[in-house]
Amino acid sequence: MNSRELMVAAMRRKPAPGGRIPTMPQICHDLPVRLYAGEHTPGEDWLDGMRRCVEDPTVIYDLVIRLVQQVGCDGLRLFVKPEPMRVARDGDELIVLDRETGDRIGRIDTHGGGALVPDRKPAPVESLEEYRARLELLRSEFTDEKMALLRDARARIPDLFVASAPGGITMNTYTALRGREQAMVDFYERPDFVHAAMDMQADTMIERAERLLKTGIDCLYIGDPAASASLISPRHFERFCLPGYQKFCRHFRDDGVLIYIHICGNSRPILEMMADAGADVVEPLDPLGGVEVADAKRRIGQRVALMGGLNTLTLASGTPDEVRAEAIRKCREGGPHGYILAAGDMVPPNTPLENLQVMVDVATKSLWRDELSRSGRVT
Repeated sequence: MNSRELMVAAMRRKPAPGGRIPTMPQICHDLPVRLYAGEHTPGEDWLDGMRRCVEDPTVIYDLVIRLVQQVGCDGLRLFVKPEPMRVARDGDELIVLDRETGDRIGRIDTHGGGALVPDRKPAPVESLEEYRARLELLRSEFTDEKMALLRDARARIPDLFVASAPGGITMNTYTALRGREQAMVDFYERPDFVHAAMDMQADTMIERAERLLKTGIDCLYIGDPAASASLISPRHFERFCLPGYQKFCRHFRDDGVLIYIHICGNSRPILEMMADAGADVVEPLDPLGGVEVADAKRRIGQRVALMGGLNTLTLASGTPDEVRAEAIRKCREGGPHGYILAAGDMVPPNTPLENLQVMVDVATKSLWRDELSRSGRVT
């Protein structure tokens, strides 16, 4: 099996030859930006590299693919690229300027993925008509040009497994359009509005996902940040979020499309509901949120595959030996099949290359099996 086939087998909870566990660490472009800083232009630091990515987002594909190939990952995520922005550097900040007037409109979140943080947040959407109009703008962002860029990037790595994301189906989009605090209040004051809005969000993301699938990707990544787990109750997740995920997954079920659902933070209380969503894989099993791979395997491992679990603090700050030991432990807890070794969230941008390489080697070289063999537990 090549890497792509190994990932598909794991997501379908099928055994692989030799018990090989695949790995898709969850690398974003800010890590290779730091690792390769200075190579493009002498004297360039990582902030200059981030600026280059903001001004020419196609560079992001080059960086992520280069790092994934260098360390030998089996899979990677390639997201639809944002629009280029005009940026000026001010010390340790990247300031975003209006392309026409040159006026400041915000800054780049250089420590959180490179997104725009606007100086003035847009007014919250108040009516379903407004909501529908804003979602139409989200739908139109997936242009033919952006799909062609993704298709070309995917074609460069035919033997690797590629996932991409249509966007936030539930809380991520809802809080962006209503505001975080107001979104929480809406659960109590406007529940019918929340239901209707999230149902429309699911339809929008289904349409965007259908466009993604035409680029040749292997898997759809859906989910939300910790807001769906740590900041709302399981009762609210079941009432407002779960229906949107289920609608999305039902739409693609008959076509056999692979889907993994990502909810970081403390997802322990909703693991069964995440499995109920209809996705093939539950991820990222964030240990910083108290989630344990062994517990998830026991509770939902007979229904869905699992991905993740390696502490991001260990990756960023631990020694290579500590990373190796933890990666081996996660493979033993999640394997031998139906598990993909990955970080408990996005690989931190300050992760040493040696630590990332050690993590990947545990899977690609089956070091976890060697460890068991020496202990007499595997023949």
